Amino acid sequence: MIRYALLVFLALSSPIARSAEPAAFAAKIQPLLAVYCVSCHGPETKRANLRLDNLAATVHDERTAAIWTQVHDKLVSGAMPPKNREQPSDTERKTAIEALHQELHAASLARQLKQGRVAIRRLNATEYENTIRDLLGSKVAIKEMLPEENIVAGFDNIGAALDLSATHQLLFLEAAEKAVQSVVPPHPPIPFSDRRTGRTMTEKGSNFRQTLTRSCKLEGDSLIIYSKLPRYGLCATAGVPAAGRYKVTMSIAAVGADNRPVPAAFMVVGTGREDPVLRELRDIPPGKPSTIEVEVDLERREAFVVNLLINWDIRAFKKPIEEYTGPGLLVEWMKIEGPVGEFPPKRYESLFRNVPLKPRSVAKALAEGKKPPKIPETRSEYSWATDPLVPTSDKPKEDAERLIRDFLPRASRRPVPEEVMAQHVRGVHAKLAEGYTFYDAMTFGYKSILASPDILLLTEQPGQLDGFALASRLSYFLWSTMPDSELLALASRGELAKPAVLREQVERMLKAVQAQRFTDNFVGQWLEMRKITATIPDPHLYGEFDGTLLWAMPRETTLFFEEILKHDRSLLEFVDSDWTILNERLAKHYGIPDVVGNDFRKVAIPPGSHRGGVMTHASVLKVTADGTRTSPVLRGKWVLEKIVGKPPAPPPPDVPSIEPDIRGATTIRQQLDKHRNIAACASCHVHIDPPGFALENFDPIGGWRDFYRASTRTSKGIVSIPGYTGRAFYRGPDVETGGEMHDGRKFTSIDEYKKLLLADKDQLARNLTEKLLVFATGADLQFADREEIERIVATVRAKNYGFRALVHEVTQSRVFRNK
Repeated sequence: MIRYALLVFLALSSPIARSAEPAAFAAKIQPLLAVYCVSCHGPETKRANLRLDNLAATVHDERTAAIWTQVHDKLVSGAMPPKNREQPSDTERKTAIEALHQELHAASLARQLKQGRVAIRRLNATEYENTIRDLLGSKVAIKEMLPEENIVAGFDNIGAALDLSATHQLLFLEAAEKAVQSVVPPHPPIPFSDRRTGRTMTEKGSNFRQTLTRSCKLEGDSLIIYSKLPRYGLCATAGVPAAGRYKVTMSIAAVGADNRPVPAAFMVVGTGREDPVLRELRDIPPGKPSTIEVEVDLERREAFVVNLLINWDIRAFKKPIEEYTGPGLLVEWMKIEGPVGEFPPKRYESLFRNVPLKPRSVAKALAEGKKPPKIPETRSEYSWATDPLVPTSDKPKEDAERLIRDFLPRASRRPVPEEVMAQHVRGVHAKLAEGYTFYDAMTFGYKSILASPDILLLTEQPGQLDGFALASRLSYFLWSTMPDSELLALASRGELAKPAVLREQVERMLKAVQAQRFTDNFVGQWLEMRKITATIPDPHLYGEFDGTLLWAMPRETTLFFEEILKHDRSLLEFVDSDWTILNERLAKHYGIPDVVGNDFRKVAIPPGSHRGGVMTHASVLKVTADGTRTSPVLRGKWVLEKIVGKPPAPPPPDVPSIEPDIRGATTIRQQLDKHRNIAACASCHVHIDPPGFALENFDPIGGWRDFYRASTRTSKGIVSIPGYTGRAFYRGPDVETGGEMHDGRKFTSIDEYKKLLLADKDQLARNLTEKLLVFATGADLQFADREEIERIVATVRAKNYGFRALVHEVTQSRVFRNK
């Protein structure tokens, strides 16, 4: 608190933090506006529906401050006044910028010191599910039960956009109830074992008649798969009778004239119509079938599946499948047995430690004060389904209080006041008094806790975060879940806020397995990897696209991110690098030789490949296309937002939707040239189009191209590509490369464009700093944050722009450590 008080004193006593009187402020700004701005933003002409002649000379109102911020930024960038208009002198511009900066910074900082910069924030669906799973030790899936979150500033964890309506509250209660139920096993383990040969699978499969001799064939009792099998005919085990962890053993081998390993997909499928869910992709060696064992978690009636992710069309082969010598997967047999593991499972102890499990009929009789019924020693599956096990206590009030008092502090992420503790205990005791069974009363109590504000909300007081709030902010930043016992212990001792201790904890957390969630959630949103399956490439034009390529695409990007983070490599490598992370399938797609096998490894990028940095990753190139076509506008906007950190302004509200005359335009560049001739569009497209055209040599699945593919006949004829097994396509127009930046600098390729971006290293660092701060704090940036951002950029500049160093600077910053 002493440090925070000093911060407040220094901030408010600094000249830059003291607001000028409105008259003095207006005297510095209005002359410039009157001469250079009001002609376009005044009473007669209101471009972008904006008037500056009557804008209040104050920044203490947030709406007015937002407009003055736009004015400040336009003056700084030189975007306003427009280049074709009279320009202010350097002195006039500097005076106005300094006055605006001082006022905006002072007002923004004052608001932060008074009320904080982060709104009370609810856990989003991902964070809530992770928290529940870590708290209970259960793998329960509840995220899909909750409403889809709003996206602000590129992320779904922004407090100002996270609603908590009555509907949300109801759904959180339902999710909490499912979570409590997930820790209670309904019956003891029911031993199950089933073995099937490849032939047996085709006989018990629902519709193998459509795939045998087309996608697969029988050879004795073995099944050989050459193409991805559909939902209605799978190489699968029997469905299991009860949820649990099972051991699967299989005899399997790769086949084919090339005598090379084949990547097999290990999947899980339920009884519904959903497609199998991929759990693992593993190389299977050729030769004599080998025995492989895996363990897998299955829900009731789910089955384990072995499949391929490649698609092969026998119609293009035009011969009997018996003559095909391409890659395939031979499955002799598969056996499933289980469930394995202890009983009751560890997750049960998280909520019902030292409480025995008994049939519900017994629990109900005890709650009603009746004599419990006799339960036979052996019971059928049906009997367990109608009378499952539930936690049952002989001393329900005592056990309820013990369990609630043990659970509530762990769930609340901080010490719990006695009155709150007693309130939850009384709630459970009241249900017991009404005749609820012990299990039902405890379910009510646990639901109330798990859907309470203490769990759902990250509440913080204005000023420097206390130890527990800092522990939560750190944990939800790097792990997307609740703090662990070490963080909470440091918080309780008042040590976590010490810079050296905080740095040690960040290092520990980045090395922990939970840090995978940071990669998944930050990269998934920053680079939009969550959208990787949003579009399906046109199979007529991109027949080489298959499931193994789709699986590999986002892994290159996430592993690339992890490599930079782990070794504190320069964040500039996100723009350009001489290496990447590949497996054989993706390397083949890129035309990079000598990468063998499904495992990913660091690979040097050969000269002339045009790869390097995330912009040329197939994953990014796919999510910025629609599956059939590429758009320089979409890709250009993506680069400006995600990499450069200078997103284009939205279309002015007074400009209607424009349908430019593109009759006779034959190329994308010609279409956009006509679009740029419309004045209302030109100011944005001069920034958007260059990065879009820099990437135009990459097709919708991230492959390099010199021409467009066409599905209808063209004068240039059919294209023949060695090794291409998809349907034929035609050669379209040649890709036009190169472009010109808004400042006149020219480039002829993506390689030259990346060099132009790297000329402003600080802006690339500034962009990532901003993204990390938004994601880490759950709040959009404010004007007072800019000073701290510049300090962080200067610090990492001296450290070769190390990305791990940047993460440390973010967590040590005033912005991160204060509400």
